[in-house]
Amino acid sequence: MKDFEHELARMMRDTQTNTPFEAQHRQRLHAGVRARRRVRTVWMATGSALTIAGLGVGLEVLPSASAQGSPTVPHHQPTSTTVPVPIPTRTCTTVPVPIPTHTSTTVPVPIPTRTCTTAPAPIPTHTSRTK
Repeated sequence: MKDFEHELARMMRDTQTNTPFEAQHRQRLHAGVRARRRVRTVWMATGSALTIAGLGVGLEVLPSASAQGSPTVPHHQPTSTTVPVPIPTRTCTTVPVPIPTHTSTTVPVPIPTRTCTTAPAPIPTHTSRTK
């Protein structure tokens, strides 16, 4: 049995030696490799194009589908109306000051004064309806 194993191991080693391919076989192998690369490139380009087209269609369909469909959750409408808050009115009067007849650096010049009164704003009435 030992001789059989040695002979088998020797035969396996002998078949592992490199034998060069002939020119026609090398050309055929190179053509096969080039064809495989072309197929792989076309496959990748097709997959990418389909992915981009699918995403484009999805982005076009999703917003329009959500806009056309009725909402699944009812949205509550506000029950009260909002009235703008009135701004208080303000009236101002300026008290005229007589102009001095002579101007001197030692005499202070009077400054005109302004008095303002603010009228209270009317209280808004709140209208509210409850359902």
